[in-house]
Amino acid sequence: MTRTDGTKQLTIGGWPAYRYAKDVNAGDVNGQGVGGKWYALAPDGKKASVASLPGLSVRKDAKLGDIVVDKNGHTVYRFLKDKAWPKSVSNCLGACADKWPAVGIVSANDTKGVQKKGLMGFTRPDGVKQMTVNCWPIYTFSGDTAAGQTNGQGVGGTWYAVSPEGKPVGAPAA
Repeated sequence: MTRTDGTKQLTIGGWPAYRYAKDVNAGDVNGQGVGGKWYALAPDGKKASVASLPGLSVRKDAKLGDIVVDKNGHTVYRFLKDKAWPKSVSNCLGACADKWPAVGIVSANDTKGVQKKGLMGFTRPDGVKQMTVNCWPIYTFSGDTAAGQTNGQGVGGTWYAVSPEGKPVGAPAA
């Protein structure tokens, strides 16, 4: 189509097509639903739905490499003050848990690319049921408002994205 300023614009199914500036990697859908007005286009020009991801899966991040994401594509984090084996312990409770929500229980059959050993759930002292990767409690970050963001990486020197093996990506050597 020809726009009012005279430039040409691609249409799909009669709808003008746009690119979202924050979609930098192949497969990014950060613009999906922005402002309740912007949606990916299906091949017929209708509103596309984002394919549902497994409960936990692996995404290749340009800076961090392979990291675990939840069913919404949000980065999954580890808190270095937590404990793993022999009993998983979350030390992120109260206001911390508001900022760093626990990842809920996910069936091992609803994962892709995540190490199965130590993939289990537990109940925290506050009653919240939380998932672990390699026995380490996992969380998302309230500051990651869209899939693919890693705004929680390195926060306070204690929060790090999780590798498929459950290691904190980019954390200082202990």
